[in-house]
Amino acid sequence: MVPMSVGLNSRLPTSSIGQTHLVCRALFMTACSLLLLGHASFGAEPSPAPLLWRTVPTVSPSDQPLPPKKPSILRERDIAFDEALVKTLKDAAARPLQPIAVELFDAGRYELDVISTLARINDTSFIRGQLKPPDSGEFSLVLNGGTVTGTVHLGRRVFKIEPLGNGRHRLIEIDPEQESKE
Repeated sequence: MVPMSVGLNSRLPTSSIGQTHLVCRALFMTACSLLLLGHASFGAEPSPAPLLWRTVPTVSPSDQPLPPKKPSILRERDIAFDEALVKTLKDAAARPLQPIAVELFDAGRYELDVISTLARINDTSFIRGQLKPPDSGEFSLVLNGGTVTGTVHLGRRVFKIEPLGNGRHRLIEIDPEQESKE
C-alpha cells in the first residue's frame, strides 16, 4: 500500500479510506433497515383487536337468584359488552369495521368478520358473520338497545349469549347433544 495525502491532515492509504467509507455506509444502511423493518419483524406484535365483551364478577346469589343449571350447560360466565363497540356494530354505515375480537372460554380469541347487518327503526340490529381465521366458525347477534342475544358456532361447539339485565349478559357453552334431549 502506498500512502497518499488525502487532505491537509490525513495520511491514510487510499484503499484504507475506501474500506472505511464502505464499512460506514454498510453500517448506516443496516441501521436504517433495522429501524424501518424492526417494528414488524423483530418481535413487535400488532396491537390486538379490542374485545366485544369482558368477563365480570358473578353477582352474588343474594342480589340476584340464579336459575337452576341445565344439564346442557357445559360452562358459563358473566360478561359485559363494550358499549362503544356495540354501537359501532349496530351502525350499518360504519363499514369497514375496525377489528373486533371475542374470547370463547378455552376455545381462544377470534376476530369477527361481519357479513351482513340489518338495522330496524326500533333500535334493533341483526348481525351475522364469520370468525377469523377463515373457516373457524360463524356468529349471529341481535342487538336491541343495550341488550345482546346471540349464538356462536365454532366447529361442533356452540356458545350462546343471554341478557341478564342491567347491562349484564352471560356467555354459555352448551352441549348440543344434551340440549336436543331437553
